[in-house]
Amino acid sequence: MAQHDIEIRRYLTWRKKAKGKPISIRLYEVIYIHLTMLWSKMGKPPIKNALYKFVERKEYKEQITTCELFKKLIDEIKSNPSDDGSGYYLPDSGEQISYENMKQLEKEKDFALKELSTNKIVKRYETVFRMCKEYETWALMKKSQQAEDITKQESFESNPSLPLKIS
Repeated sequence: MAQHDIEIRRYLTWRKKAKGKPISIRLYEVIYIHLTMLWSKMGKPPIKNALYKFVERKEYKEQITTCELFKKLIDEIKSNPSDDGSGYYLPDSGEQISYENMKQLEKEKDFALKELSTNKIVKRYETVFRMCKEYETWALMKKSQQAEDITKQESFESNPSLPLKIS
């Protein structure tokens, strides 16, 4: 595994604790993380180069066809059923995911995989870019809200930006 810089490690810690992620953002975050790691391993080239490399890799097609891309996220959620039986508990953020939300996550996962599995590389590129852009917009808004919260200002993970800038 490549050694990633402190900015990426801080981001990874922050994203686990971030609360209030909409269902689609949870999926887009997976794509953003994969792209960020590839970008870092490539020596932080321009985003266009990393995006193109991301969607043309052999591993990309394998992760899509085997549904491996989002499997870890879903397995992590399902491994923590809540004590009251109402759904699942996310220990890092302290949030609850209801069974209804889990069904919605599965539906959105299937839709995302369908979008990502096109044979047209330009369409894959555009889809990954759009998903990462939506995630970036949400994450920057969340970080901005946290910066205004006095209880979060001294947090080690607080940084107003993300390691990989999509826009």
